Amino acid sequence: MIHTIAFDFDGVFTDNTVWVDEDGRESVRCDRADGLAIDMLRAAQRKGLLQADFFIVSSEHNPVVSARAKKLGLCCHQGVGDKLDFVRRLLVRRFPENQAPLSGLVYLGNDVNDLSLMQSAGFAVAPSDAHPSVQEIADLVFDRRGGSGFVRAFVERMLDFDRLAPEGIDEYVSDS
Repeated sequence: MIHTIAFDFDGVFTDNTVWVDEDGRESVRCDRADGLAIDMLRAAQRKGLLQADFFIVSSEHNPVVSARAKKLGLCCHQGVGDKLDFVRRLLVRRFPENQAPLSGLVYLGNDVNDLSLMQSAGFAVAPSDAHPSVQEIADLVFDRRGGSGFVRAFVERMLDFDRLAPEGIDEYVSDS
């Protein structure tokens, strides 16, 4: 059973591009469809169809990540050098009786610093432009690039949107 969904940020919510202005401020490009996907996950929680927590875990410590996470209402753990160790400790604290807490984790990542967590997660998901070694070990590789609706494609697949009538889809987005 899925109890946690964790997202890398750069290359998952973004296209892995960064713009830097003359004052050193960074900007990234995100897809609003991915933001709506987070609202859909919350709707699934409210409907009792999903009992999972979800959050961002990023090796980068950047105000851009904080700003987007805040906008999405997501908890965000930044500056995480060893994502596997960090998430393992977090899940052991959350599920002290669970002998294999990583088995209920779905992790969305795209680069080599995600490999160890992806290999240990119960289910690993990657965008089409992920590093080849990530694509090789991922349980599912989407045809969407990071920052181009990749998170949305994952959420729609997880919630089985292609089997829903328009009224059923509306239940996920009308009160978000």
